[in-house]
Amino acid sequence: MPAPRLAPNQVEQLTDWVATYIAGQRSYFQERAQAISAEHVCTLEPFFPKEILSLVRVAQGRASEPPFYSQLRTLGIRNAPPFSDMAGITFEDVVVHVEPLTTSLLFHELVHAVQYKQLGLNGFAKLYVRGFFTGGSYEEIPLEKQAYCLEDRFIRNPSRPFSVEDEVTHWIRGDKF
Repeated sequence: MPAPRLAPNQVEQLTDWVATYIAGQRSYFQERAQAISAEHVCTLEPFFPKEILSLVRVAQGRASEPPFYSQLRTLGIRNAPPFSDMAGITFEDVVVHVEPLTTSLLFHELVHAVQYKQLGLNGFAKLYVRGFFTGGSYEEIPLEKQAYCLEDRFIRNPSRPFSVEDEVTHWIRGDKF
């Protein structure tokens, strides 16, 4: 089901809310986050820049529901991504996970960390919101589609390295987001 059409100023306001939510959750979880385990770093370093693997922190916990979700429901948007129920979620350079942090879950979330690095917080938020409203669901957000696609590629053949950073750059240059 397609998402309701919003006026450009409503989309801009929602993008601002999303960016503020991300920054707030990052700040909250960063205090208790830890470095990625040496085992995970060893497994993932053929795919990710060293900077990402050394910068990103992980924290076990549950993200809060965004405070603006009640406003979305009044606009008729009932299928906003359930951030508080997600196995993992990335807030810039902080990965928050509810479920055990498997290598594949961390891989997916690190794809988002690379996306944030290249797009910036506001660029990521803008593309996330635009992708949701264009596709009509979480599953159709191009940022998520890329993360799932690269995660699947990794799962299918973890011994065949590729550059996630190059893949993200390629999608940005090709305007696939």
